[in-house]
Amino acid sequence: MFANIGVMAFSTASKQADPVDHLVKVTKATGDLLRARILQTLAEDAFGVLELCELFGMAQPAMSHHLKILLDADLVTRRKEGTTVFYQRPVLPADPLVSTIFDALDDKPTSPSLLQKLAHIHDRRSQKSRDFFSHNADALAQQRELICAPEVYHDTVMQIVSQTHPLRRGHALEVGPGNGALLRALEGEFEQVTGMDSSSAVLTGAANHLGPKTNIKLIEQDFLHAPHSKRYDLIIAAMVVHHIPSPARFFIQARQLLKRQGKIVLVELCPHNQDWVQDACGDLWQGFSEQQINRWATRAGLEINDQHFLAQRNGFRVQVVSMAASS
Repeated sequence: MFANIGVMAFSTASKQADPVDHLVKVTKATGDLLRARILQTLAEDAFGVLELCELFGMAQPAMSHHLKILLDADLVTRRKEGTTVFYQRPVLPADPLVSTIFDALDDKPTSPSLLQKLAHIHDRRSQKSRDFFSHNADALAQQRELICAPEVYHDTVMQIVSQTHPLRRGHALEVGPGNGALLRALEGEFEQVTGMDSSSAVLTGAANHLGPKTNIKLIEQDFLHAPHSKRYDLIIAAMVVHHIPSPARFFIQARQLLKRQGKIVLVELCPHNQDWVQDACGDLWQGFSEQQINRWATRAGLEINDQHFLAQRNGFRVQVVSMAASS
């Protein structure tokens, strides 16, 4: 009897580790047109179940069924952001077969109707963020001090900026300038400095903190919809991308606006589980891993130069990343 139990246990363990079993799961999961489209959609952005239902015109139970199949085959990952569970493809698949399937899917165009639905979801996320900032600008400044005050990363950012070649110090852009402290520091380093934000309340606060200014210009504009023109030698986004509806699109857009041999400096939170930031600070995402940032940057045609991780404070850790256009 005990011998049989041992054989059963061994057989079960072998089955769980059986690579052929995994192969069958992967091929079955990807051999369905709808699930293939879902995987294509989850290439860069993370979506909640209800958002996926909206994208594919499907009831929640049916969508959850398909997601479970993909999850069991290790083709998607899931994480909880507040009360919503988001699904996304793994950043670095361990299985070469999965990487090959993902590459093949990514080479295929997305249908115009799906692109339109995706744009609608991103616009809705953007509007939610704008509404939050327009009504909570003062409170947000206080909450940011609890998470990561600008003084924490200011010197690291400016040290990276100081390494910029003198001939490439024409025009600097800060996305989401906050109180304008970095704009003021950049003023002495660049011929022209621009602060861009989609919230007039944030820009008013920055203008009040800056006072009289010479070469600093503040413009109200959604960064993701800024006209493509390679006009900036430096783009800084400090504690901004976790408010952007599509982080992947931030890197693509920044690449479109960056001059040849220009530089991007990103300040962002590392992954955390403090859900309160969504309601208190309007965060859409709870930080990003090093692998996520590297993947988004690479796919946008950017190359990571330096990545600094600052000391943890109040349960949050901050990373400062500099990158440039790939040669």
